This record gives sequence, structure tokens and C-alpha cells, in this order.
Amino acid sequence: MNEIIKSITEAEEKAAEIKAGALQKSAEIAAAAEVRAEEIARKCETDCKLFRENQLKKAERDAQANYDKALADKRAEAKAYADALIKKTDGAVNEIVRRITRGSC
Repeated sequence: MNEIIKSITEAEEKAAEIKAGALQKSAEIAAAAEVRAEEIARKCETDCKLFRENQLKKAERDAQANYDKALADKRAEAKAYADALIKKTDGAVNEIVRRITRGSC
């Protein structure tokens, strides 16, 4: 009977040691996980800042390119419109010049 009690006591002591070791190991793992999580958070923050800056620069370049293209298109459109108006006024201008040179004004 003493052997059974001694065996049970030894098993309980062994279980307590295993439990203490597991608690120690879990505390170490949790501490390492927190450190790693902080490292990941800092890296993500840095990566996000860089991504944001790059995206802003790209958006600015795209916007400038779109602005330049729209400006060039509208300049060409305005020139074509002005040229068309000048063509239409040639007849009227020639008529006025003809009247002035003939003295019929």
C-alpha cells in the first residue's frame, strides 16, 4: 500500500514538474510572440507608409499626364476652331478690303 501511495505521490510530483515546465515554456512562447508581433507591426507600418507614398507619387504623375493630354487636346481643338473661323471670315474681310480700295464705303 505504501508503494502505491509513494507511486501516486511521485506521479503527482512529476505532473507538477511537467505542469511548471509547460507554464514556463508557454510564458516564453507568449513573450516571443509579443516581440514578433511588435516587429511585424513596425514592418507593416513602414511598408504601408512606403506604399502610400509611392501610390501618391504615381497618382500625381498620372494626374499630371492626364492634365497635359487634356490641355494638348483642347489646344488642338481651339486651334482648329480658330482656323475654321478665320477661313469663314476671309470672304467678309476681302469684301471689306475691296469696298475700301474702290472707295464705295
